[in-house]
Amino acid sequence: MAPNGHPKPLRIGIVGAGLVGSATALALSRLPNVSVSAFEQSPIPREAGAWISLTPTGIKVLNNLIPHAELTAICYRPPPRGAYVTRHWRTGEVLVLRSSSESLRDEYHQARTHRHPLLKLILGHLPVGAVQYGRKVTSVDLVEGSGEVELTFDGDKTEKFDLLVTADGIYSKIRRHFFPEHVVGYKGAVAYRTIFHKALLDGIEGLHDDSGAWRADTDVVFLSEVGLDMYGVVIIRPESQEFVATLAWERSIGPKGVQRLRDFYKDWDPIISRVLERVEDMQAYPLDSGPWLKQLVLHDRIAFVGDAAHPTAGAYGAGAAMGHGDAWALYRALQATSSGDGMGSYDVPRALRIFQQARLPFLMRVEQQMAVDVVNAGYVRQAGGRDEDEWIRRFRERNAENQWLTEHDVELEVQMAVMGETLWDRK
Repeated sequence: MAPNGHPKPLRIGIVGAGLVGSATALALSRLPNVSVSAFEQSPIPREAGAWISLTPTGIKVLNNLIPHAELTAICYRPPPRGAYVTRHWRTGEVLVLRSSSESLRDEYHQARTHRHPLLKLILGHLPVGAVQYGRKVTSVDLVEGSGEVELTFDGDKTEKFDLLVTADGIYSKIRRHFFPEHVVGYKGAVAYRTIFHKALLDGIEGLHDDSGAWRADTDVVFLSEVGLDMYGVVIIRPESQEFVATLAWERSIGPKGVQRLRDFYKDWDPIISRVLERVEDMQAYPLDSGPWLKQLVLHDRIAFVGDAAHPTAGAYGAGAAMGHGDAWALYRALQATSSGDGMGSYDVPRALRIFQQARLPFLMRVEQQMAVDVVNAGYVRQAGGRDEDEWIRRFRERNAENQWLTEHDVELEVQMAVMGETLWDRK
């Protein structure tokens, strides 16, 4: 208790202040009687990054934290209902069209944006000083007997917290510390990405106004507006480990690299070549991944969110949305365990149990789906060299609707987790 008889503020430390860490800080800062500090090793907010897919689930979470009009202002929603269109790599024939459910309100239809304006928007709603830049965490230790977590920073300064939220991304050092067997590595593909003003494409004949993905067996090319008059191009293609060794994450591939891609896709749907001829540069992102955590909480005082919990680059383009779902579930779990007197005391171990029960089944289902997709891709690929009509038939057969992933209800997940508690086991 504090001297005035009120409970001491719950000290929450968040490691990482990217799209997920900053959203987690914003959500948890809404709780009464908490002290939230997010630590980011970069000296300033990182401006680079490609487009972000905002699923209906992610939009609902963000609309709880940010005024709807502000979020809409940085987004692009193609017709109908924010559709994603998958096309045949050579002909451009529409293979699959995925729109948001008709039952959703318009403001929840899936949308596209890009990293910089979304991060800037989230940071703009955080309390002043909530994010501390240039703070690199060098170690994490459990303080025995106190229920605290101690972080050590560059310069050996230490700080203690009642709850640690790990949001330091796909290469999370904290995850590696507690789960050294969880190794993240290159899985065989590179994403080449760029964003530029859409005026660069003026006059291109046949340019679609939707978000399109041209698919072949192993390659995919994405084209779409991404809001604020910007346009995005993403190419995902297999590359050898030897070639990847010549690349650097988020670094320019230069004119020679762009020409290499133009040569690779010169026989694809002509719209691809027309767009690539206008592209001046792209950045390379070797796509790494690792096993997803089978537990999202540790020692009744540590939670893992975002890519720190489910480390897969490019998971259905929904990585940020899944991380935002994690953030909101943790907020609602803490809220569900706060004292009813309005003084803001929390049962952290119980909140973390609720958080894990709310999120883990969904995340495990997503990871299983990725494994199924590998099998499905092999089934489709078997028809590729023999019969194009059969390839198309198989592709459509194995690419079913995935609204269970893009439109799942985080609020309902938390309510079900609370409902599933055994009341007589609660302290």
